[in-house]
Amino acid sequence: MLDVNHLKYICNIFNQSSELSVFLLDKQGKLYFESASSYYNNPLYQSKEELFQKLMNPNDSYEFPIIRTTSYLENFISIALNDGHESIGTILAGPVIDSRLTEEMIQALSLDLNVSSNQKEAFMSYYHSLTFLSKMKIIYLSLNLYYMIYQRQLDPDEVIERNRSIGSKIVEINNPDINISERRQEEKLHHTYEYEQKMFQCLIEGDEQGIIQYWHSVTEFGELGILSKTSQLRNAKNLGITVITLSTRAAIEGGIYYELAYTLSDLYIQKLEELNSNREVDRFIEYVLRDFTQRVNKNRLLKYSKPINYCIKYIFNHLYEKIELTTLAEIAEVHPSYLSSLFKEEVGMTITNYIHYAKIEESIVLLKFTNHSLAKISTILNFYDQSYFSKIFKRFTGVTPTQYRNDFFK
Repeated sequence: MLDVNHLKYICNIFNQSSELSVFLLDKQGKLYFESASSYYNNPLYQSKEELFQKLMNPNDSYEFPIIRTTSYLENFISIALNDGHESIGTILAGPVIDSRLTEEMIQALSLDLNVSSNQKEAFMSYYHSLTFLSKMKIIYLSLNLYYMIYQRQLDPDEVIERNRSIGSKIVEINNPDINISERRQEEKLHHTYEYEQKMFQCLIEGDEQGIIQYWHSVTEFGELGILSKTSQLRNAKNLGITVITLSTRAAIEGGIYYELAYTLSDLYIQKLEELNSNREVDRFIEYVLRDFTQRVNKNRLLKYSKPINYCIKYIFNHLYEKIELTTLAEIAEVHPSYLSSLFKEEVGMTITNYIHYAKIEESIVLLKFTNHSLAKISTILNFYDQSYFSKIFKRFTGVTPTQYRNDFFK
């Protein structure tokens, strides 16, 4: 039998261990008990009761936990409570989001949801307060809570599958085979996969002329897909997103650091969405192909050994942290002394100087495009102090950070 005091204990323990708010509801959906010390109310709900009514379903099965997602991107774990054959209520745990939301993404979400100006600040604060966990972490937390209640072991794959059939109707494509048949009858076939491979092989090899020639001749070898039937501009943008995605993968294969490639991909797609004509989109896709290929070609000129490439990639991704020689040696799987001499031989400077060089290059970006003080820049880039930062900056640029910023904004 499910004892109320035992359920309260479970709510408290789960709240303390997961840092998620936990609510015990009776069978009418009324709040009976909560363990929610850090809970923030979503300003778009008039009350908790409104939220509970949206999440609770008296017909829920008690045989597995249910993950419910609101129209505001919040996830809640819902477990129906059954004592024998009688429903006695529900335990809800959440909210939690399954993707990290940046400031820009929250701003965009507020526009999608038509958040009023007087709710904006509370809305932003609420989303900044939400815990982020991957979808799989949420599933495992739900299994944990379910086991605490019922002492039953469940297969995570089965829980995922059973959740898949709940809620929104699964969207399917109607009769794809007939569409394929019609394209074959009309001889409107896509370009071949081999053509696509050859085109992006040019990017992998840093062949700018080759990839542009392939791109300009793509329609000679087949049809481009119809990616929107309602807007030609939307169709062109969707095609552009596809090209950017494939180009990103090819650039990584060509040697571009994955973080740089993915960041560029994000920026390209954001810019693409701002364009207002098919001609602008076409020109921008060509720019993307050229830019990625040029970056790959430039990178290919720096033919370092595998240990040095590992080090350079690590330095790139951890530039805002303190980077130790021992850590780099572990990454490269060589002795620190050997790594030091190999780095100097291949790169032409010591590891310390290279790290300083990379940090100064990054500081130039911060000086140009942020209002950060010199003290803040030196701190976040892990220099000893502002004076030391200025000294290293002048060594590489010939001027102080202040002079550089002043000259840039003249």
